[in-house]
Amino acid sequence: MKQLYAVRMDVALPPGMDPAARDDLLAREKAYSQRWQRSGHWPHIWRCVGQYANLSVFAVDSNEQLHQILWGLPLFPYMSITVTPLAAHPSDVAHEAAVVDAPADTVVDQGAGAGTRSCP
Repeated sequence: MKQLYAVRMDVALPPGMDPAARDDLLAREKAYSQRWQRSGHWPHIWRCVGQYANLSVFAVDSNEQLHQILWGLPLFPYMSITVTPLAAHPSDVAHEAAVVDAPADTVVDQGAGAGTRSCP
């Protein structure tokens, strides 16, 4: 079963970074992140308006897998990252429909993690 995490990534590139090095870094970041998106492990990514940041949802097999994905990001040395484990909310209408539609002997996935905590 996949574990879900909300991950906020704030980027701070050095102001004097060589433009060619910056372009190369950003191209490698895009290729790396899109590989994980296509694999299904990074199903959502959104920009944070007015900031050099994104909010993403990861669906991974373990904490270790998420750790490896994040550490592999070419922009990782320039990021501040906050990770929040996610769990299903009992008021979510999609969750409610899953419970109603499930056969009596079915266990409905309650989501990954137990609670919310942040890791810098």
